[in-house]
This record gives sequence, structure tokens and C-alpha cells, in this order.
Amino acid sequence: MPAPSPVKNLFEYTSRKLPEMISALRRFVVCESPSLEKAAADRCCGVLASEWKKRNVRVERLARRDRGDLLRITWWPHKSLPQGQLLVLGHYDTVYATGTLAKMPFRVNGGKAYGPGTFDMKAGIVQALFALDALQKSGRPVRKRVVFLWTSDEEIGSEASRKLIEVEAKRSAFTHADTERVPKPQLRAERLARPP
Repeated sequence: MPAPSPVKNLFEYTSRKLPEMISALRRFVVCESPSLEKAAADRCCGVLASEWKKRNVRVERLARRDRGDLLRITWWPHKSLPQGQLLVLGHYDTVYATGTLAKMPFRVNGGKAYGPGTFDMKAGIVQALFALDALQKSGRPVRKRVVFLWTSDEEIGSEASRKLIEVEAKRSAFTHADTERVPKPQLRAERLARPP
């Protein structure tokens, strides 16, 4: 009998976790995080950091003076040195000003979630969180360190995070990014991680 597909296993795992995923998404969305409001963005960064700290990962909150703090999460389950890194890049800032929730509250209706920043891109952060859970529980061998970088200024051009994005992208054999604003030549998203 053939082994179950890793994709099927991931789908089954995340399907069982859907209530937890929606709960995490709700916590992220109701913590408003406008790009131009540092205090609000920093509160959201703290909520995200708390959720990631529940996993066996290294969580670094990187302070910014004028924008929300950045969040860098690193997972490497071994004691030996990794053979490079994979980067998952995204953002938690939104185009919506504080107070938008009063007019556009978080809700789930007809199998879809709504609210400021739900699709772009707090749901993506939730997906990454639970994909990491699934990977950790799978026991599958991992050769590369996995880095998640969540920025606070993507919606306004990534000026405060650009340098770190470029550094992490250059370190990475593969980068997955959700955005058109990051410097494409640096990201090399088209290149798949190569086996050693």
C-alpha cells in the first residue's frame, strides 16, 4: 500500500485545525494594524509574537522607530548547522485606519472570513503558522532552516523593512512572498531549493 500523500496529510491536518485557525485569524484581525500607526501595529506584532511563541521556534521582535516592529521567526529542529534557509515573507500591516472594525467587523459567513486585513494578509500568516505545526508534527526531515519574516510597512512600500528583506532573501535558497512590492531580483522566488 503506498504511503499517504504529504499534501493529502496537510489538507487533512489543516481541515481538523480549521476552528483553531479561524480563532487565530480572529485574534489577528481584531488587533488593527494600520501601516501608518506605529502603536497599533506594535500591538498587533505583540499578538502575532505571542502566537508564534507557542511553537518550538525562535521569535525575534525587531524594533523600528517610525513603523511597526518587524517579526522574524526561525525554526531549525536540529543541533547541526542547517544547509541554507527557506524564507516565507509577508506582512501584517493593513491599509485600514484604526476604528475600521466598527464599520467592517470580523465575521465568517458562507465559508468566508471578512474584516480589515483578513485576506491581505493575516490569513496568510495563519496558514504559515499551521503549516509549520503540520511540518513539525510530520517528522519529515528538514535540511534547511525555515525563516518567517512578517513586516509592518508593505502597504506603504516596505521602506523600513527593505534592507532586512534583502538580507534574508540573499541568505535563502527559496523565498515565498505574497507581494509585488519586494525587490524581485533579490527574492529569487522562481528558484526551487536544491538538494545538497
